[in-house]
This record gives sequence, structure tokens and C-alpha cells, in this order.
Amino acid sequence: MRRLIALAAVTAAVPALALAAPATAQSATTAAAPATAKPGNPVDALRLQFAKKSGVQVDENTRMGIGKQDIFAFRETGKLRFGRSGVDAYDAKITLKGFDKDGDSTVRAIVVGGKMYLKSALYDELLPAGRTWVRTSGKPSTYSNGPIDLLKPNVLKAILATAKAKSPGGTVGGARTTLVRGSIPLSSLGKVSPMLSSIAKSKNGKKITVPWRMWIGADQLPRRFQTTVKVPVGPSTGSSLGEVYIAADNRYTSWGAKIVITAPPADLVVDEKDLTDELPVIPDLTTKIPGLPTREH
Repeated sequence: MRRLIALAAVTAAVPALALAAPATAQSATTAAAPATAKPGNPVDALRLQFAKKSGVQVDENTRMGIGKQDIFAFRETGKLRFGRSGVDAYDAKITLKGFDKDGDSTVRAIVVGGKMYLKSALYDELLPAGRTWVRTSGKPSTYSNGPIDLLKPNVLKAILATAKAKSPGGTVGGARTTLVRGSIPLSSLGKVSPMLSSIAKSKNGKKITVPWRMWIGADQLPRRFQTTVKVPVGPSTGSSLGEVYIAADNRYTSWGAKIVITAPPADLVVDEKDLTDELPVIPDLTTKIPGLPTREH
């Protein structure tokens, strides 16, 4: 892949423990509910946000590694705007630790009007004088960056169908919450999450269950979500590495906010196709791990 858009997605199916290209389209199953829908459950509440075309602020933290050793950490913070079928625009800052020996790698991504704009110090030497943003070619990515995109109703519904326990969750982001716990088969997640589909179908993925915890406000909207996807890579695969894991801890605040997303000023933007050099791509960090399927980009 040419673009540093690779910074904006993490997938459990990448055997090299590197960043992969994100999914490119919202699922048709995320159609919004009518504006008159009553939020009797989190799925209805999420769809009602779509119908209102409101937004939310997110703070997503992801760690990926082998055994007990983190290979990299990934954080994304920003604001998302909803359309009738899901996230239709966002402005986010993505920071990665563990890729660059000289420090963190950071990129700002804006998606609006069907276009994606990227800004990073990694680009500075490649851009024409006076230009600081790159408008990428092709379709912009959806927002999802972790292994589970909770802002898709079909994903949220599948997870909540496996709820096993509820208890008081305390205050999260200023809201009183109920803590819901459960565990979902990876095979079920693979049916609604493109990032996990290939590994869910693999030999190692068939018997894996994914534990999760979700803090839900009185308005039925998620305030926090934690999960860890673990995939064994043991002797049967010719490897003694133990487990590959992706751990996510995501927070959602300011539900219902009026979110305004604007494109960068035109005089600061250059089209990717007009650059004489290719934008950098973060390299793989490890060799391929036996037993994990390769995801096609």
C-alpha cells in the first residue's frame, strides 16, 4: 500500500503484526432506525444517534503483542459525525508507539465529503512548499481501527447477544453506568467484523472466544468498551511464541453533540497523485508467524 493510511487500521489477521489497510465501506446492515425509534437498548440508541445525525467523541487505545510483550501501542482520539447509516465524517489524531526508534509516529486524519486528508511530520520533506496536507486517492476508510467496531449496530447487537452478567459500573465520562460482561465466539465476530473474518475461519480461530466488558449509560449508549482477542500459535503451528493478542480499551463521550468537520484549506492541500515520491509506509516489525492466515490488502 502506498499511503500512510496504513497507520489508521489494526487487524488481528495480519501475521506480521503490522498495520494493514482499513475496511473501505460501511456495512449495509448499519442502516439507521427511524427518527421516532425509542432507545430501549444500546442498538436502538445507537441508531437513533444516526437518525439525528449527531456525533460522539472517542478515545481508543489498542495494544498488540506476543505472549506478555507489547509490540506496539496505538491511540486514536477525535470527533465523529454520524449520517443515517453510521460514521460519515471524522477528525482524528492517531499516535503509534513502537514503530519509530526516534519517537512516536503521529498522523492527523480528516474524512469529510467522501475525501480523506492526512497530515504528518513524516510527509514534510515530500510535500511542495506551503502544502501541509495530502488528499488521498481512492475511497476513504471507515473509522474503525481496532479489532471490534462498536459503532456498527450489527457488531454491537452480536456482542450484546452474548451478555452474561450485569452490575453497577460506576461513573464513566461523567455518566452513571451499568457494567455488562460477556464472551463472544470469534466465529460470530468474524461474520460482522471484516478485520477478524479471515482469522475466525482459520484452524486456530475456530474455538476462540473473546471476553468483553461494556459500560452503558442510562441513555443506553456505550461509554466504555474493553476486549482482548488472543490467538494461540503453539507447537501445532511449528512455533513456540504462545499467543498473539490485540487488547482494546475504548471510551465514548459527548454523545449527541453537534459535530462540525471541515476539510483543510484548499491552498494547504496537495493530491497524492501529484507527489513525485511515494508516501512512507510503516514497515513490518516481525517475520510472519506460522499458523496465522494472511489478510489480503
